Amino acid sequence: VISCSKRLFLLLVVLQQFEALGCRFNVRDVGFVDLGSEPYHLYLFVGDAMPVAERESLQSIAVATFYDTNVKPELVALGQARQTAAKGFIPSGFTGQTPMAVLVSPGQKETLAVSLAKEGLPILQTAWDALELLVDSPRRNAVLKQVFDRYGVVLIIEGSDAAENRRIRSMADAVVSRITAAMPGLEKEIQRPPVVEVISAADYGAERAFLWSLGVQGGSSSPQVVILYGRGRMIGPVLRGERLSQSSVSAILTTIGLNCECGLDRKWMQGVMVPLKWDRNRKQEIAKQLGFNPESPEIRIEMSQIIAKGGPGQGTNRSKIVGDTLDELLTGYRTGNLRVNNPSEPSAKQLDQEFERDKSLAPGFSMSGWITLAGITILIVGGLIVLGAHRRESH
Repeated sequence: VISCSKRLFLLLVVLQQFEALGCRFNVRDVGFVDLGSEPYHLYLFVGDAMPVAERESLQSIAVATFYDTNVKPELVALGQARQTAAKGFIPSGFTGQTPMAVLVSPGQKETLAVSLAKEGLPILQTAWDALELLVDSPRRNAVLKQVFDRYGVVLIIEGSDAAENRRIRSMADAVVSRITAAMPGLEKEIQRPPVVEVISAADYGAERAFLWSLGVQGGSSSPQVVILYGRGRMIGPVLRGERLSQSSVSAILTTIGLNCECGLDRKWMQGVMVPLKWDRNRKQEIAKQLGFNPESPEIRIEMSQIIAKGGPGQGTNRSKIVGDTLDELLTGYRTGNLRVNNPSEPSAKQLDQEFERDKSLAPGFSMSGWITLAGITILIVGGLIVLGAHRRESH
């Protein structure tokens, strides 16, 4: 009898742990884990006549600069480049007289030409400075510090229209205030609320690579908005023009706090990272903050399995799959799959509903319902077994 009771107890404990698994991570957590993201590729093109010693020195500079980053450098002589996959990225008019670098985006759809030389200065000195700016720049560092420490960042890249810049800043501040008020309702606590950060026109030069990686268009009169979270990832597209609205900013920002089984397409949870440094100290700080090590193989496997399920989410935020476009995300909110409210004068109570699933919209039982039913059934069956054993002993 005692043995049977112990088995029942252990089985119930296992069931409870299984149920808890569904809400262990949120979208922000997933954003810190690298589940196979493609790195940036940096080609350093040099002339065939460049001395071997200079090539080796330039290669060493690149390796040192991009160690512990998501940028993979490769030095290629012009003749060799014409015979390899690098040929598609050789700068127009490049003759090899002066070294040039080209940064290629993870999807290999976008490129950024980087000049390594300055007149009157040694190439090895100027190359180091130019390469360092690809992963280390003042405003980027300040923004990423906030991204790592907080719920997320609404990044405004200002245009030349000062009045429009102020309007978008006011709108972003309002959205952040609403999200902050609703954070106590999150399934998993995020300690620090989102913030608004701004990159002004004066920052464009030093932040050229950062803005390029975000897909931001230079020289715009109107501001543009990007939302960042996790490991320096973008979530959603660049918001500009008609797409830059309070509903879009609110919908995208809200997803960061949702359960990782909320039904979002994987692209929302594993957005493109900006070029950045990810050294040992930063890894330790992030692991301490999150309560788990995002570099752990076990964590990666667990998250991959959760995200790869491909069906409706489980747990409190059970919902239908929401696709990878902004229109599909907004549709998901409007239909209740991922709820968001954007009245003209919203309240904190209304925003709090963004984090609650309307259970009447989810077909059938939720996972917790099935587990509860199974637990009750097991208890009934177990009780009958124990009762039968007592009767046999009494006879």
